[in-house]
Order: sequence, then structure tokens, then C-alpha cells
Amino acid sequence: MIEQYSQILGTIILVGSAVIGGILILAPGSIRLQRPECGWEGWTFNILNLLFFLVLIPLCGATMLLEIHVPIFICVKMQYTSLIIVFESVGLLLFVLGGILLLWSRLSLRRSFRLAGVKPSQTDYLTLHGPYKLIRHPMYLSAIMVLLGLTFILASLLMGVMFIVMLWLIKRLIPREEIQLDQAYPMAYLEYCRRVPGSMFPSKRIAD
Repeated sequence: MIEQYSQILGTIILVGSAVIGGILILAPGSIRLQRPECGWEGWTFNILNLLFFLVLIPLCGATMLLEIHVPIFICVKMQYTSLIIVFESVGLLLFVLGGILLLWSRLSLRRSFRLAGVKPSQTDYLTLHGPYKLIRHPMYLSAIMVLLGLTFILASLLMGVMFIVMLWLIKRLIPREEIQLDQAYPMAYLEYCRRVPGSMFPSKRIAD
């Protein structure tokens, strides 16, 4: 039963990774040569992020589907069947919701998409629709949700460490990106921050 459940999860992860990877690469304004202006944090986040979505997620799905043990994931062995199902179910929910949020955010940005730490160009526009009506950085939240989901599904120490590193990098990148956005859209971004106070989680707007 557990083996069949894991194979189903592996199939879902593989299909999800194919959809996410396709959107990231093929959508308007997709991945292209860009130079982050946020120092080594921007470069590190972008490299890890692309490695995660284009390599590690498909690898996770394939190993679960084919029941192949990959030592690099450093998985914690759980003894109780019910505990494994709970962890995998919570992980699957996070993975699916994070993937949906990622695709929604990416399609909302269209050609204004920029890698982490890359300044907006003169042809970009400030995205105010889709998930950006609720939070200012939904793509960061989606990446964290997907990564945490896989951490639970695999019970992987490697994924857990990567989750902590990515969260730390995001916390450092957000203030720097917001300075870039404020410089690119001086009055508009200030008003946007006032209307949407939550950076990664919805927050109640402060009354005037």
C-alpha cells in the first residue's frame, strides 16, 4: 500500500515538475541571461532555485515512481505507516498549492518576469493583478511551499537544509528588491506597498 501511494506521489511530482518547468522556460519573458544586482545572494538563490525546479524535483518524482533510493537526499527512515502517510499527504498539499501559486504568479508577470535581484527594465510594468493583489512576493512564497512539501514527502534532511538556506536568502533579497522596485516605480510602488502590506503572507491593510 505504501509503495503504491509513493508511486502515485512520484507520478504527481513528475507531472507537476514538467508543467512548472515548461511554464518557467516557455512563458513570455522566460528564463534568459540576466544579471542580479543583489550580490552573491541573488546569484546563489537563482542557481539553487533553477537546480531545484529543473533537476531536483524531477529526480524526486523519478526516484519515488521507480522506487530507487538516492543517498544524496539523506532521508529519515520512519517506522510507522500512519506517520509516513501524514507527512506525505501534508507534503503533497504544500507541493500542489505551491505549484499552483507559482504558475499563477509567473503567468501574471508575463514579460515583466525577472530573476531574483534583477532590476526591472524600462519595458517592464508593475504587476498589480493575480496573486500580487494579495501579497507582494508570491513567487518566493510558492518556491518555499514546494520545497517544504518535498521535504515532508521525502522526509529528506537535504531538502530541509535547502529549505532553511532558501528562506534565509529570500529574507535578505526581499528588502533589496523592494529598493529596486521603488527606484523603478517611485510613487506607484509606495502606493502598492500601502495597499498590499504583506510581503509573503496576506496582511491587513493599515487604515489611513
